Amino acid sequence: MRCRHCGWPGDEAEVLSTHATSEGWVRYRRCVCGAVSIELVRLAGPGVRAEPVREVVPAL
Repeated sequence: MRCRHCGWPGDEAEVLSTHATSEGWVRYRRCVCGAVSIELVRLAGPGVRAEPVREVVPAL
């Protein structure tokens, strides 16, 4: 997943927090451009799958 605002690789974004939910884990990341993304992380087969849930771009 890449940042929709600047195109930076999402896996290189800073992890702000991770919280357990009934669906898996919700992970909040901040990109180098300042945009915050929210991912739903689930166990899928032999590995972990992260799905983008929402992206918040700060007002410039």
